[in-house]
Amino acid sequence: MKKNIPSHHNQLENSTVRLMPLSVFHEKQAEVHRDDHYMFILQQKGDFVVEVDFNTLELKEAALCFIGPGQVHQYIHQKNNKGWFLFAEASIISEYYRETLDMYQWIRQSVIVSEDDFIFDLPPVLEKIEQDKNLPGTSVEISLVESIIGIIISRIMQQQIPEKQNNSQKYLITRQFKKFITENFKTHKQVQQYAQLLTITPLYLNEAVKEVTGYPASFWIQQKIVLEACRLLSYTAMDVKQIAFELGYDDPIYFSRFYKKVTGMTALQFRLKNHNLSHHHH
Repeated sequence: MKKNIPSHHNQLENSTVRLMPLSVFHEKQAEVHRDDHYMFILQQKGDFVVEVDFNTLELKEAALCFIGPGQVHQYIHQKNNKGWFLFAEASIISEYYRETLDMYQWIRQSVIVSEDDFIFDLPPVLEKIEQDKNLPGTSVEISLVESIIGIIISRIMQQQIPEKQNNSQKYLITRQFKKFITENFKTHKQVQQYAQLLTITPLYLNEAVKEVTGYPASFWIQQKIVLEACRLLSYTAMDVKQIAFELGYDDPIYFSRFYKKVTGMTALQFRLKNHNLSHHHH
């Protein structure tokens, strides 16, 4: 029987937003899991280590970080933290912000900031809004959460792409390309197919993506396929043949070769290395 990665659906306790001090940390959260909402970490002091989609993210001192819905993550370690977790349902976040966050899942998910960045003044205000019974429903709360998310995004973008490029044609193409990969990677595996969806030439798509991310378009298609394969190898009992079919390959042998070429190890070697994840976290 197929084992699934546990999904935490009700962490928001039926509200669209939740704020929690970083110091409130439960052992239960140390499990590997995926959430159906966005999680933002606003750390003013301390150390926080979390593994996201097989990459270790280390937050040292003042830093901001986000984890998107469906990203597999596990808390590894934290020490002397001062700061907040902010959980927010995807439905309250504007489409532009969601698309930008989805794109930055490839590029960077955390950023170092100054300890006196004014973003750290906002969670206490959010707490006060939550406690103020005279405010209308949750709309004021949601507006402030959107502002916090907007500031996190701008801090992450400042460090990566010069301001003038943020709305450039190439940046917009790259963002749309990322969205198309997420939606179509099981059926579309060639740069040409994505160029068609975007109604541009494969050459221009490659040029745009390389300029914005530092890697060609084909790299990102491969990364998405390999990431999904790693998730299935680590957290389900599906065999390599089933995984190949699940990811849209007719030929499991071709898939196995592709996987080894991109990752440097066979699918089974990866599973053995990470097999403890499937056994301990259900």
